[in-house]
Amino acid sequence: MKDELLMENALEQFQHLARQKFMAGIIEHNLDGTKGLDRMPLLEKVDACKEEVMDLWFYLYAIEQKLLNFKGED
Repeated sequence: MKDELLMENALEQFQHLARQKFMAGIIEHNLDGTKGLDRMPLLEKVDACKEEVMDLWFYLYAIEQKLLNFKGED
């Protein structure tokens, strides 16, 4: 697959999935519209980002371990 097509496919999927995830977050955390990202203090946003990065680290680590174990089976 050419890089341009990979990019277009990735962006299309991101737009679809990101919108669904964001809307689900609104329903879960801000249904009445009194909260929201624009109203969060900056340090609270930083803390939320740190939590997301930690989750991502563990996902990546688990994938890496699967790949290393798979590679070790050769």
